Amino acid sequence: MRALSRLLQLTTLPILLLVLSGAGSSHAQFAPPRAAPEPECTDAACRTTYESTFFSIYAPVTALDMVNNLPGFNLDDGDTGSRGFGGAAGNILVNGERVSAKSESPSDLLSRIPAADVERIVVIRGQVGGTDLRGQSVIADVIRKDGGATGAWSLRASTQQPGSRFLPSGAMSYSDTRGALSYTLGAGVERSQFQSQSEERVLDGSGELLEFRDENYGQIEDEFDLSVNATYAGERTRYGFNAQYAWEEQDGGERSLRQPVDSDAFLLRQGSDEENEDLEVGLDAERSWGEDTNTKLIALYRRDERFDNGNLIRGAPDEPGILETDTIRDRLETEKILRLEADYAGIPGHLIEASIEGAENRLDSDFELFRRIDGALVPVPVPGAKTQVEEQRLDVALADSFSSGPLAIDLELAAEASEISQTGGFAGKRSFFFWKPSATLTYTLDDESLLRGRVLRRVGQLDFSDFVSAADLGDDELSLGNPSLSPETTVTLDLTWEARFDRIGLLSLTAFYDRIDDVEDVLPLEDGLEVPGNIGAGWRYGIRGELTAPLDGLGLANARLDLTGSWQDSGVDDPLTGRERILSNERAWRIEADFRQDLPQAGLGWGLNGSLRDGFTRFGLDEIDRFKGIGNLSGYIESRAIESLRIRLGVDAVFRNNENRDRRVFDGPRDSRPLEFRELRDRRRSRTLYLEVRGVF
Repeated sequence: MRALSRLLQLTTLPILLLVLSGAGSSHAQFAPPRAAPEPECTDAACRTTYESTFFSIYAPVTALDMVNNLPGFNLDDGDTGSRGFGGAAGNILVNGERVSAKSESPSDLLSRIPAADVERIVVIRGQVGGTDLRGQSVIADVIRKDGGATGAWSLRASTQQPGSRFLPSGAMSYSDTRGALSYTLGAGVERSQFQSQSEERVLDGSGELLEFRDENYGQIEDEFDLSVNATYAGERTRYGFNAQYAWEEQDGGERSLRQPVDSDAFLLRQGSDEENEDLEVGLDAERSWGEDTNTKLIALYRRDERFDNGNLIRGAPDEPGILETDTIRDRLETEKILRLEADYAGIPGHLIEASIEGAENRLDSDFELFRRIDGALVPVPVPGAKTQVEEQRLDVALADSFSSGPLAIDLELAAEASEISQTGGFAGKRSFFFWKPSATLTYTLDDESLLRGRVLRRVGQLDFSDFVSAADLGDDELSLGNPSLSPETTVTLDLTWEARFDRIGLLSLTAFYDRIDDVEDVLPLEDGLEVPGNIGAGWRYGIRGELTAPLDGLGLANARLDLTGSWQDSGVDDPLTGRERILSNERAWRIEADFRQDLPQAGLGWGLNGSLRDGFTRFGLDEIDRFKGIGNLSGYIESRAIESLRIRLGVDAVFRNNENRDRRVFDGPRDSRPLEFRELRDRRRSRTLYLEVRGVF
């Protein structure tokens, strides 16, 4: 095992550099990929059908490989962590249907479908009414073949630098059709590691050095998951069943060697052990009632249980140390959903869609804190340490999609009513009601370009974690819950211009403005405490862009470049100073570039991925944290010489991703008290080298 790990370290970078230096001299001889098929546009929706043969140049193993190579398409995995079913969708359909699952992302689902099982992929742009994915402007529908058993598998070995530990992982899936029953079974195991090295200087208010810290963080994570997705086509009704089970264990912590300038050095160990167990079961039934009416009933149950233990041990560098702080947290979160959807196309030129969803969410949280006081470890009372939060929510929506010449109009009127009750350390009950209207206008300029404008109101979801108490051992802070927290509401206006060009090229630019009410941030309390809370109205505006460009014109045959980026500005009145500042935890800009080239005659492919992100700021009662910008570069070379087999050698975080933090802590509220100390951290993450083999059977 150790020899293989060392071999990866010695060979990955040289081979990658060889490909980077030599690819440019040989690629020009290869034929360009097949031109993308022409879209078929009717009723302000354009459908482009990509047959499975279109992807042959990419030698796909799974449906995920095929979707990732769709021209001008960016996969959206949705928000699997949101409560409810309607708002968790991505932009992927399978056989025209959205899978009734939340915990399993579209990427996870596609990675379990062998490429040999895909007949074609249809990309729909413009109006997507009647496709279970309202709110998306571009979706991909993966159409599977009718019969035949197929499977996909993958094995991966990775190691991190510095270090030589061998980390294996693997996954397998099997698909088959038996009469009216089609199913896919999946299983996976993974061992991963996260490491970082930090140097931290602690300065007093005048800038004099108080302490130097040499810190090493390491975490090992083990995962296991099982999944099943099945459909049964009855005489008039189609039934679906989906289930996922996942188990995860994390074990690690940080060793911080601290050297004060005026006292002896000591070692502070921060331990963290966590175990998670998730289960989800989903059922759905869809039936057509004549030519104009279609209904779908969805039922889903989800259960997530988490247990974690954290501690702080302090002692001399060469001694075991003494346990100073110990925490135990046990959380159980459950969700039950029942949703009914109906489509009606009986009015010429219109598609009427209606939905009603009821959901029950519950969180049971138990938190215990122990500190060493007078030589003994004793329990410390924490407000809201043991609490239960329950939400009953009802969502209803009515939408109409229609068009007039090149203009397509989507109108939706939705509403949300909920009641949140809490017992335990905090007690109370509150009710909410929100209207959520939206209007989308799409104007087709020509066969290759369009304009799209939207106005909508979105209601954020309250994070149940903000209702319960916990501890941040790294910064030695207590995080209290706030039972009076209200959800953010945002009115968004945006305008998008989109154009297709040069076979597979696409350029999309979006300008947006958000008006935010009840901004969620941090509220100061008495006695130097703070809680999550609402701090008033805020705003955000900016621009987003996406570009997919073929590079044949630059002499790079069968190569493409995908760029995504955004820039924004924001503001909200600070609850302490009363002056306007930027929103907490939001970056002003980011950019990501993904380059890949396929060399089919050589049986090779290679690629680079780079990203740059601006820093962000976090505002607290007595501190201001500034996290500086970060860059990343990854690359790979892939052999496709053996049919239906991919062998990839790659490196992630080539330059080890510096993550710097400037934490300023004040002697009380930051608007009126002087600076007490300042922590300057320079953190370097580890580089990952990996060998991955994937195939089909």
